[in-house]
Amino acid sequence: MTKNEELDRRYLEKLKKLSLKSDVCFRTSVKLCTPEEKAEYMQLLTQAVCQRKTGPFHDVESQKDLKTVSGAKSVMPDLFGYDEKEESWSVGMQNDEIEEGRLDVYSSHLVLDRMPEGEEYSSLTKGHMMIMTDARHLPGLDDPLFLPGKPVVNIQPVDSFTGRAIESKMEIRLFNLRYEGVDAAGDLAHDFRQTDPEKMRNGFLKKLLRRIKNTEKGERTMCEVSREIFRDGRREGRREGLEEGIGKGELQANRKTARELLQMGLLTLQQIAQATSLSMSEVQKLQSERKA
Repeated sequence: MTKNEELDRRYLEKLKKLSLKSDVCFRTSVKLCTPEEKAEYMQLLTQAVCQRKTGPFHDVESQKDLKTVSGAKSVMPDLFGYDEKEESWSVGMQNDEIEEGRLDVYSSHLVLDRMPEGEEYSSLTKGHMMIMTDARHLPGLDDPLFLPGKPVVNIQPVDSFTGRAIESKMEIRLFNLRYEGVDAAGDLAHDFRQTDPEKMRNGFLKKLLRRIKNTEKGERTMCEVSREIFRDGRREGRREGLEEGIGKGELQANRKTARELLQMGLLTLQQIAQATSLSMSEVQKLQSERKA
């Protein structure tokens, strides 16, 4: 039995307990969709988040690799496509916390990807970015991210002198996965928190979660995605570590990997400590930071 097969065998049951609000499960659900289902998925999410009829969508992709500048970290939305006005839409999952600078980098990549080479700036079409999250705060923001009873935060440039909103080509929305309202947004958040497909309210999402948890292809894809996320975390940690020096870099790489494993929820704290060569106290500290 290979190392990957052993990992799959040991943690498949834990993977199958995840909900759509986890990176692993959401990314798997998209990968298992047909092109038509991806368009339907995008329409379902945008209508619940934006609370208006949007679409139909076309050329919807999973894990689209957006344009980057030299040396920049790659951005790959879980869903990316275009509506009837040729405006772009992207969906990403971000659990627990939103890293400082993430929204800026994400939106910049989306703008660059849609900017035709050699064209005037005025040719840029509108873009829409949606982040599904259960984060409670944004970096630099003391107040709670979401107001009580509100499922969405719209991020828009504002004139600090007059308070007037400034029109932007990039529309950024954060969706509260903790929201419990009795409306379409509440139903969506409810279904994304469910680990049992039979308890889901939306028939399309129920079908997707059944496909993940009750089919061999779903199980195999979920294992593949979990390994991808694990490898990406280690690769990113090592790259950041090399920029900071070998000794400190190795520590940063191990911390990055530990954070990824904590988010996936597949290992005990002791197993994470063994896998990353961190002390138990260090792993416990990282876990406390996630819950803060």
